[in-house]
Amino acid sequence: MQTMHHGWIRKGIGSFYTVVSDGAEYVCKARGRFRNEGLTPVPGDGVEFELGEDGGGYLLAIEPRRNLLIRPAVANLDKLMIVLAASRPVPDLLLVDKLLLQCETLGILPVIVCNKCDEQDALLYADLLAQYRPAGYAVLGVSAKTGEGIERVRAQIAGSKCCFAGQSAVGKSSLLNALVPELALQVGGLSRKTERGRHTTRHAELYPVCGGAVLDTPGFSLLDIQAMEPNTLAGYYPEMRRHTAQCRFAACLHVSEPECAVKPLITSGALHPQRYARYVELLTELKEIRRHKYD
Repeated sequence: MQTMHHGWIRKGIGSFYTVVSDGAEYVCKARGRFRNEGLTPVPGDGVEFELGEDGGGYLLAIEPRRNLLIRPAVANLDKLMIVLAASRPVPDLLLVDKLLLQCETLGILPVIVCNKCDEQDALLYADLLAQYRPAGYAVLGVSAKTGEGIERVRAQIAGSKCCFAGQSAVGKSSLLNALVPELALQVGGLSRKTERGRHTTRHAELYPVCGGAVLDTPGFSLLDIQAMEPNTLAGYYPEMRRHTAQCRFAACLHVSEPECAVKPLITSGALHPQRYARYVELLTELKEIRRHKYD
């Protein structure tokens, strides 16, 4: 009698998937029923599988997903490492805020990693702490070049499935190389030719490290925030949502409404003015989208 096993997918190539279960790895083939049902197993998926007498494995079922990303294709992500540079390029904090919104909507824990601290402007790092600590987000100062802070990143990865995201040239590949030297990711990004995949097919792979796993593909495609209603936006800002119930109006947007409980947080230091200004920018964008949608 064949025994059912539980595990998670580390990588998939074609219809064959490498599954980790109790510290061992098994190569399993996807049953035809997945294709018939329009289901595609992806790295990070929890699965049920069986082993045949020849030692070959077969996927039987995909367990319910907590979240699913499309680019890169990965499921059940626990943490997103949002990488910035303490020197150059200048941090795009609006991008950071959008990534944080994605984390909040998908149930992913974000960790802000400030790389190149060996070149850092101390004021810049202090500003990042001031902007994001009130929300409760972890902000780590590291250097892939010197190894400073790498152990703190390892500790964040422990027991978690993680992906790295951020602007180009902030050092995502260098950080991954420092964490997992075996990956040998090309620093500086893929060439345009390779990135198009003309002669190369990329398969996302979760690489076991530090008691957890990291995705070997630096990058993260933003999901469309257009479907978000303007009056729900503040609920995805931890430092703001703790106070929205005290606003006079239930539908308060925290911009010009009287007796708003959020705006006073700016003067008390519990909400950074620049973070609030970017909230207003995103709110305006959402209102414009909604206006055009219903015009």
